[in-house]
Amino acid sequence: MKQTILLTVLSAFLLFSVKTEAQVPVVSKVTKALPKVTLGLKLGANFQELNSSSTFDNSYKGGIVGGVFVGVTKNKIGVQVEGLVKTVKYTVKGLGGSSNVINTMYIDVPVLFEYKFVPRLWLQVGPQFSSLSSAKNGSTDVKSSFNTSDFSGVLGLQAILPVHIVAGARYLMGFSDMNNHTVSGATDSWKNRSFQIYVGYRFL
Repeated sequence: MKQTILLTVLSAFLLFSVKTEAQVPVVSKVTKALPKVTLGLKLGANFQELNSSSTFDNSYKGGIVGGVFVGVTKNKIGVQVEGLVKTVKYTVKGLGGSSNVINTMYIDVPVLFEYKFVPRLWLQVGPQFSSLSSAKNGSTDVKSSFNTSDFSGVLGLQAILPVHIVAGARYLMGFSDMNNHTVSGATDSWKNRSFQIYVGYRFL
């Protein structure tokens, strides 16, 4: 009787072990099939100009850019969405001193499609939607002189480095005319051009 009980228990244990071992590869395959999610913060330098024929100096001025990013990747493709805040300075032609500088702030939302063409290096391309949150000439609010929405194209490279660090560079070309045509004599088109360099940290 005891031998029968022992054999029954041993058989049940072996059957459970076989089932467990058979399920491990399945779980592993499912885990590998899921896309990878990344979440992080980034900070960098933004060099931007408001390209125009007569109103602004066509020269890149430095500012800062920073915010959060979230991405989803699988194998060699992915999508990354960011929420950024950046500062931009525009220089008005024909004025001297501090009166020719307009300080602005934008909120940017780039939606970037990614492709890994070499290990750790991703090509990024996609649209960016921007909103002008403030524009001041000294203490004077001049936001009404600008269109508040901007649509740009983005092309860049991002490197995935050890210890959760990312670094990259990108160029942005604005397609929207930022001239709201409220400034007397300013009838030319105003379009943003910029390039950025940045570093970031991935929590995931």
